Amino acid sequence: MVPQLNCAYVLPIRRTRFKSDEATSLRAYVDTLKEAGCEVIVADGSALEVFDQYTGVLGASCRHVRVDRRFGYLNDKVNGIYTGIELASFDRIILADDDIRYNAENIRDLLRLLDDNEVVRPQNFLHPLPWWAKLETARMLINRAVLPAADYPGTCAFRRPRMLAAGRYDGDVLFDNEEIIRHLAQDGCRVAYANDLFVQKCPPTFSKWTEQRPRQAYEDFGMRLKTALFFLLLPLSFLVGIRFGIPGMAIFFLALSFFAGLIAARGRARGKARRFFPAHCCLFAGFWMLERTLSTYWALYWYLTRGGYPFGGGILSRGIGRAWWPGGRAAAAQVRSAKP
Repeated sequence: MVPQLNCAYVLPIRRTRFKSDEATSLRAYVDTLKEAGCEVIVADGSALEVFDQYTGVLGASCRHVRVDRRFGYLNDKVNGIYTGIELASFDRIILADDDIRYNAENIRDLLRLLDDNEVVRPQNFLHPLPWWAKLETARMLINRAVLPAADYPGTCAFRRPRMLAAGRYDGDVLFDNEEIIRHLAQDGCRVAYANDLFVQKCPPTFSKWTEQRPRQAYEDFGMRLKTALFFLLLPLSFLVGIRFGIPGMAIFFLALSFFAGLIAARGRARGKARRFFPAHCCLFAGFWMLERTLSTYWALYWYLTRGGYPFGGGILSRGIGRAWWPGGRAAAAQVRSAKP
């Protein structure tokens, strides 16, 4: 039977070379989305030769289209997003990075929430869990503990007319996923912070994860207090080492790990997170703090030498966009008003 489509799923991608196994896996996922009732639009920013190879695999399963660069954003992924939004045949749109994996139940729950809201922001979890993904899981849990709206997902859903009415969001930044949410919240959209709607995120390869370290740290540069904390940890640890030696540094790291682990455990205790986040991942919180500290200095190197971070063939100088602070205040107000 031909599935009855009821929403659009926009998936922006960009590849430097064709990978047959990855394309086959992506096609299988696209077929799953179609069975769940999604019109799938893959907006591909790859070079023409690579694009044509992916068309050979994906073309029969979805609308595989070239990114329309007339939108003119420095972050080419945003050009792909607006390409998909423009072509979508449905008012309800699910937007997701290429490492997100919805199932049919997720989509039903998401669309049900979209019946009463204009934006839905779910929660990601990583599966499977190589060791570097456990560091990322600890980061997710810390964010879930300390942020009123919980961790930042790589996906959201929104109503197309409301997105168009809100105007263009800032697409010249690295952290575009959250910029969308805050842009819409700032414009007065009703946002469902579905922190117990868990959607799988596939972990990156180790080489990709390594590549992402300074980028994620650079995204935080606009959050000055957070960035200052990570800048201070390295000189502070050296001062402890000078005063108390290697044993003192070890105790300092253990104490930091203990408190970071407690925060991560608090995030795991929030809502239904225990079902999707293994308890032992909280033990990696201290190692994530260490990684982010080193990555912050790595990001500083890119800022000082290139004036920004290399991304998609260009240099992006800003991590967060113009809606970050006013949209964040609007989002926090919605989260507070939603509490019983």
